[in-house]
Amino acid sequence: MVLLRLLLKNRRWLIFILIIVIIGVVINVTLKNAEIFSQIGYPVLAVFGPVQKVFSTTSYAFTDGISTIPQLFTLKNENEKLRKQINELKKYKRDYLEYQQENINLRRMLNLKQRSLEFELEAAEVIGREPSNWFNVILIDKGEKDGIKKDMAVMVDEGLVGYIIEAGSGYSKVLLITDDRSSVSAIIQRSRDNGIVKGSIDTVPQGCVKMVFLPYDSNIIKGDVVISSGLGGIFPKGIVIGEVVEAQKESHELTQYAIIKPAVDFQKLERVFVVKNRGGIIP
Repeated sequence: MVLLRLLLKNRRWLIFILIIVIIGVVINVTLKNAEIFSQIGYPVLAVFGPVQKVFSTTSYAFTDGISTIPQLFTLKNENEKLRKQINELKKYKRDYLEYQQENINLRRMLNLKQRSLEFELEAAEVIGREPSNWFNVILIDKGEKDGIKKDMAVMVDEGLVGYIIEAGSGYSKVLLITDDRSSVSAIIQRSRDNGIVKGSIDTVPQGCVKMVFLPYDSNIIKGDVVISSGLGGIFPKGIVIGEVVEAQKESHELTQYAIIKPAVDFQKLERVFVVKNRGGIIP
């Protein structure tokens, strides 16, 4: 009785004891009637199972999404690095191709210089084109201080380019053989017929030149090589000018002419040689 009075006075102890008793009863009943509770649990699980699945799936998706955020930043950084590497490789490729082409050009120029030991050749780079004569006048980076003078011939390994029409201190203007002011004494290499190669005229196809004053009875055929004859005092003898595309009789039937395709691609000129001394023959 004393204990009961103490418990009634201290309700917290009473509540604690009641909870212990209730838990004991539930455990006892559950153990004895496990089958009944399992049968009751099945409908409950059937009702709340899909809801639990949705919450579970959403939870997993959210967790996965959170975990992939650092991976996204890592992939972005790797992607930026790969882009930089690709751009660097592209630049190296461009530089390599440029150096390769430059090496080819320099080898050609060296080969020409070695084959033309009797000439004093001055190498020069093409630095521009005169606006008023875009296709027929080029500018080079060598001038009087380099020993360049007016009327000096200009050539490349492929053939004749033109001649100097103006020499400044550090630059020079070169008139191409395609200009209508140009005139070169030339010879058909196979038949040895002489004539004059003139620059572009209205009746001549674009990019070609015309060889005039050829003998009427000359046997000129397509593919004949035309070279400089050395007459006139500007161009050394033997520089290739181009090949015959076609030959026609003049209307007055005293001479004939030939259309010549130049050996040099004037649109792609980058480096040239100026012939400082005159005379002799190009081998």
